[in-house]
Amino acid sequence: MTRLLIVQYAGDYREADRLRREEGKEIYFGHGYVLDQLDAIRAAGHEVGFLCCLASAYWDTLANGVTVIGGGANPDRTPAPILRLIEHFAPTHLIIQGPMPALIRWSLARGVALGVVLADSFANPFYRLLRFRKLPGLLSDPRITLVANHGANAARALVALGVAADRVMAWDYPHLRTPDLFAAKHRPSGPPFRLFYAGALSVKKGVGDLIRAVALLHGRLDVQLDIAGAGAGVGAGLRLARLAKKLGVADRVHFLGLVPNGEIPERMNAADAVVVPSRHSFPEGLPLTLYEALASRTPVIASDHPMFAGHLIDRENAVIFRAGRPRELAEVIVALMTDPSLYARISAGAPAAWHHMQNPVKWGEMVRRWISEAPADRAWLAAHTLAGSAAR
Repeated sequence: MTRLLIVQYAGDYREADRLRREEGKEIYFGHGYVLDQLDAIRAAGHEVGFLCCLASAYWDTLANGVTVIGGGANPDRTPAPILRLIEHFAPTHLIIQGPMPALIRWSLARGVALGVVLADSFANPFYRLLRFRKLPGLLSDPRITLVANHGANAARALVALGVAADRVMAWDYPHLRTPDLFAAKHRPSGPPFRLFYAGALSVKKGVGDLIRAVALLHGRLDVQLDIAGAGAGVGAGLRLARLAKKLGVADRVHFLGLVPNGEIPERMNAADAVVVPSRHSFPEGLPLTLYEALASRTPVIASDHPMFAGHLIDRENAVIFRAGRPRELAEVIVALMTDPSLYARISAGAPAAWHHMQNPVKWGEMVRRWISEAPADRAWLAAHTLAGSAAR
């Protein structure tokens, strides 16, 4: 019998299952979809487990028979507890979701069927490239029979680092919230002009740059910023709140905390702009916030992060600024909020950008075809690598 184990760095799928059953909530996009896919794989007669390394330690079984495991350990610093849990599950098929070289090397030595599924980029900054300099070599090992990254740009970035195109797939989640749900916008509703950010509270995600831009606009443009999300720890949010207070805009920057994913589309649509200010140092694959923002028809203000290239076009479907430059971010906010023709053009361009970002390879189908090992499924996987897609 196939015993599939998926290992992920962060998250907590036991908690995601509880929230969905008891409260009807999904905090993070994709959690409900993943739970449904695990259920379907289990219903097909396979044993299924999902291990979240940083979650508090537990070993539990969901009502549908899927095993959920909290690792209680950092796989980069102390991989041994995670490796013991993997060994105890005794998978025949193992998917490592994230750049965790210690786990990959251990798995290769055990001869388990191995896949590596990423949502990551590595070229910026340089220290990150150095940290993962051996990852392309690992991913080129023929014993790894599934290599995928989230989005076409992130997949191509792996090829640029030396992984063969016929080994790399670009994957995505299904996106059921489409631009058809909302009407195009013709002008902002402010003042006050409402900006919205959803994501991790992190300096590398550009949240500090966004707060500084709001401060630079004080007395020039009446803006309010709503921030939905949480940091890796309590300190991240507190530091950003202190920054807002220090800059004199605490009354204009509202920290909403974690907002259920189901509420995000309406909040985005109610805003005058959705801001995605990621610095190049943040290892984006393709942020799900972009899909949601484009679907909301609210104009997007985004940094020039390399993973957005080709998807977002300045003054056509988004307004772009150079990452890490709050003053430039402030200027593009002014430009968007004071130019109704630009505002309407960006909103009108959102559907085409949303459709351009869609990827035919969905996570669940990719995983099911990989564990099947049937010739037709192997052929499907090969046809959907970057090399196979280019040949079609």
